[in-house]
Amino acid sequence: MTGERETIQPPHFVISSEGEILGEDTPENQELVRRVVACVNACDGITTEELENGIIEDMRRVIAQTAPLLQERSQMTDLLQREIRAEITARQKKQ
Repeated sequence: MTGERETIQPPHFVISSEGEILGEDTPENQELVRRVVACVNACDGITTEELENGIIEDMRRVIAQTAPLLQERSQMTDLLQREIRAEITARQKKQ
């Protein structure tokens, strides 16, 4: 993502409460409905005010900062587990 926002042309349809398209049934409109439904489902439990105040961007920023740290921690844990297993195996061979 470059930070640039794509301009979306106004759709010529309405989405029913069941997620059905009422109006022009085009592949583009179907994809837009799919995206809207995915967004609504992903935002379940987040208030409209939180959305308007940028909570999604805040969460993305926090994830971008913490994901590398968690990945590094996971790699270190894997390395430690391999070293422990190797040490246990070496000690068992000595017995």
